[in-house]
Amino acid sequence: MEAITIPHVRIPSINIGGICLPGIGAPGSIGKKGLIWPAGMKEHIKAWYDPKKQGMTNFDVIEAYVEDFSKNPWNNKTEKYVGNLTSKALTVTEVLVRSALIYTNIKPYNFKVRITGLINNQKVIFGDDTSPYRALIVDKDGIYDINWEDNHKAYCIWIDFIGECNITITQLPTSILKDFSGNGNHAYLYGGKGKLNSGMGVYQQDFSNVRGVTTVSANGFELFREGTGGTYLARISIGYWNNKECKLLFETNNTSNLYYIRYRKANNDIVTSVRLHNGENIIPAQDDLADVSEVIFEGALRDNEYIRVTEIPDCPDQLCYDGKMYAVCYGFPILTDYTVMAERTWFERQNRACFLSKITTSGTGAFGFEFYNEYNEDTTYSFGRVNNVEQFKDGITYQITNSYNGIVKLDYIVNGKDNAELYIGKLRPSERPAFIGCHGAIIIADRSFTEEEINWLKQNWDKI
Repeated sequence: MEAITIPHVRIPSINIGGICLPGIGAPGSIGKKGLIWPAGMKEHIKAWYDPKKQGMTNFDVIEAYVEDFSKNPWNNKTEKYVGNLTSKALTVTEVLVRSALIYTNIKPYNFKVRITGLINNQKVIFGDDTSPYRALIVDKDGIYDINWEDNHKAYCIWIDFIGECNITITQLPTSILKDFSGNGNHAYLYGGKGKLNSGMGVYQQDFSNVRGVTTVSANGFELFREGTGGTYLARISIGYWNNKECKLLFETNNTSNLYYIRYRKANNDIVTSVRLHNGENIIPAQDDLADVSEVIFEGALRDNEYIRVTEIPDCPDQLCYDGKMYAVCYGFPILTDYTVMAERTWFERQNRACFLSKITTSGTGAFGFEFYNEYNEDTTYSFGRVNNVEQFKDGITYQITNSYNGIVKLDYIVNGKDNAELYIGKLRPSERPAFIGCHGAIIIADRSFTEEEINWLKQNWDKI
């Protein structure tokens, strides 16, 4: 039988232009380019904070500075100016001599400063007042990076005029909440402790005061036995023990002995014991610790054996505030309209606690987002007007100029005045920080997003 040859038949293709809904993107583009934002939305975001994406740790939260202006090797030339010097700030109300006000002969670390009060082309100079070297000359208020060069005789801060003024040079902390919008609106963290409920996650215990161990930190400790074995006692005074339920990761390479947390009286009598197992342990709060003087981790170790205790935090991916910590973004864009959206939780209500604010003086600021006032009311501000709202609910919350969570219609001042600072954890400069809670991502935009855009953000919150 002869083979039957079927001629090649070419089926013409129909070229259909790419069908693309506005802002959704062409099919197949998501896999390579990531999440596709609705058109006309992403470019309006002025700040996007996300401590989890940033990879923040408790160490990153601790308020710290690279230089102490008030100590050696810095020299304070008080005869050259009228003002005040602290560890992190120089305030000058009158310049008496046009030369170094403070200086060091040892190259300082690079640091960032905020300068306020400059008028009429007044200049602050960072460099050497006896040579041409200038690290930076500043003639207007703002935030500046001071990067020092090697091999100079002196490193000075001075003001290039004589007379009265009101200039403050403030070193900014190294702990920063980064802005992922690309606009550089980073927020500087103040008052962070990096432990308990002031840092990444909530820790019930502070182990810094544990005694009798090899290594110790706020969030745990380790004891390593080298040489002869025997009973070990890792002690912590009851005054440093927070009697709340906590989760501990307990690890040991000893497989035969038993380990306990024991609550003991001053005479060493045991009040109660909690057995520890390798892995995660839930330590319950105790009914009565009135007679307890110490909490003791007890057991026996032989040569080259160890125990390790690490607390497992609640809310591990959230930045937590203890009512004393706050953050500030200086030079934030002036807003005439806005959207603010965040994943946050209130742990406690303190009078005059505010989660997020652009208020500097009464009656100003685009928003004071979620403010618990002195009358025990949940309120929110929008362009100079206070509005009562429903009780703050955990989770994702948002506000636009005329609406809180799409539920409460907000009163506001048309063409109200905004300010160039953003506060997280406090209402305004003159108020104490009072927010006790935590947050994940925060987004701030310069226009009111539509209901559809808000819903899109909610649906894609974990992806953005």
